[in-house]
Amino acid sequence: MLGAKRDASVMHYKYRITKYNPQNRDKNGHYLVNEWTSFSHIGQAFDSITLSEEEYYRFEDAYISSAVSFLQEAGIDALRITQLENSQAYQEARLDIRRDKTYTLTEAETLFRLVLREKIWCKFEWQDKAYVHFGWDYYMYLGVPCNCLESIRHAGQKGLFVEPFDSPYLEE
Repeated sequence: MLGAKRDASVMHYKYRITKYNPQNRDKNGHYLVNEWTSFSHIGQAFDSITLSEEEYYRFEDAYISSAVSFLQEAGIDALRITQLENSQAYQEARLDIRRDKTYTLTEAETLFRLVLREKIWCKFEWQDKAYVHFGWDYYMYLGVPCNCLESIRHAGQKGLFVEPFDSPYLEE
């Protein structure tokens, strides 16, 4: 059943969500196409195509709306920062950025944007039910307690690829 709750103490569904087409990977999973991987690449050319601000923001919005879609479909309405790297002491107006603080999904959207723009790095989790982790090279890892078929479709419509995958940022 779509959105059905299962054992909430375990995330049964773990995904890697990216802009990278899995068909462009070798047998070891290495991505073979030269593509942009960072906010800092705006204005640079990759295979003779220059990354515009508009194109970057389109993907940034796709990542954020997809993460929120998965969380909402799974019944998750808040996240907590469990690890934080903020070496430049970056602060956002009206948002206290700190470890072990709980954020609404609306607040989390702002934090996701800051991570994708490389202002901060953090891991987001909610109890043992869900996580959102962002990795190097514009990778997003997400775990939820149910199979979110509508969110998988949403991500695909936004130009993203959803693959079953454990986050390399999960702690033992």
